[in-house]
Amino acid sequence: MIFIRKTLCHALYITVLMLMASCVKEDTLDNRTTKTVLVYMAADNTLSDYANSNIMSMSNSMTADMHYANLLVYVDRKDADPVLLHLHDRKIDTLKVYKEHNSADAGVLKDVINTVINDWKADSYGLILWSHGMSWIPESQMHDVAGKQGWAPMRYGPLTKSFASKDMSNGNLSYTCMEIDELAGAIPEGVFDYIAFDACYMGSVETLYALRKKTPYIISSSCEIIGDGFPYRRVTSDFLSGNVTKVCTEFFSYYNSYYGFQQTASISLVNTDGLDSLARCFKKIVATHKNEIPTLDVSDIQYFDRFEKHIMFDLEDFVDKLGTDKEDLTEFRLQLEKCVLYKNSTPYICNEIKMNTFCGLSVYIPLESFEASGLNDDYRDTEWSRDTGY
Repeated sequence: MIFIRKTLCHALYITVLMLMASCVKEDTLDNRTTKTVLVYMAADNTLSDYANSNIMSMSNSMTADMHYANLLVYVDRKDADPVLLHLHDRKIDTLKVYKEHNSADAGVLKDVINTVINDWKADSYGLILWSHGMSWIPESQMHDVAGKQGWAPMRYGPLTKSFASKDMSNGNLSYTCMEIDELAGAIPEGVFDYIAFDACYMGSVETLYALRKKTPYIISSSCEIIGDGFPYRRVTSDFLSGNVTKVCTEFFSYYNSYYGFQQTASISLVNTDGLDSLARCFKKIVATHKNEIPTLDVSDIQYFDRFEKHIMFDLEDFVDKLGTDKEDLTEFRLQLEKCVLYKNSTPYICNEIKMNTFCGLSVYIPLESFEASGLNDDYRDTEWSRDTGY
């Protein structure tokens, strides 16, 4: 998630948040509710102030008639102890104060999830994952901002992660992050009705495939997300009611109403049940073109990132430009349509990337030029690559 934010009065937000969340309450709700939503904010990094503003937006959206749902926020900010908050009736109660730990550690995420599902019983659950994001890219590829790996990790903005970043820098550019397989391991199967990523670049087929057994629906963006993130004043009630399609439409509508740089949004809603069939179609296609892929001319394929050497491309456009025969392409598109239930994007991303096409999912292309950096070897460790032979 890059620093593209409207001017906010952060000092006021921080002061109000501290006052409202000053008292620790150890009790939990006595009655089972319809929905419990957990927002996991790994914000002990460059996004810390924006976590505060987002929490205030959520809190201001919580009216007395929302008694059917619990909204719990775990947040780890800079220079503050991690806390678990309960937002209700436009109030913020502190349920638990943790000792300093690394919120980019999968064990911490797992512990927070277990606390929520054990202590805050509900008929169904939702999970919002909020932090920096960098698709499936491993931590080992993200440390060298000088771009010595050969793909120039960051051309603009702060360092981002596979998911969740914790600033361990002490003046140096050094971070820790949660790898995608670790993230998947921390999330239980059959608990969450949906997972939503308020983080950049998490709408990759590799990421969603790794999480396909964890939830039936995933909301994510294939591109950068404006630093303000989801417009929580407009979508908090939809998250609580489980109206995931409306979350997506409101997200797009909100950012599409702006102009210039701020008019930046790509969003998709994916039904994970269809990802195995999509993988089988993809496997058949890439097997036919396996020798062509390493040296493929990608200059005409829709890309989604602002790196000097692009690593995130539109999945459908890649399959099409690969020269897939008509029958296989039709089958692939039918499976893709079953997976991607909603997709939309603004005409440009960050006033720079023209969105000529957007299928709702990105994919990496393991070009020969990435071999020396080890990025292709890392990619072959992903479940998507192993299962598709790609």
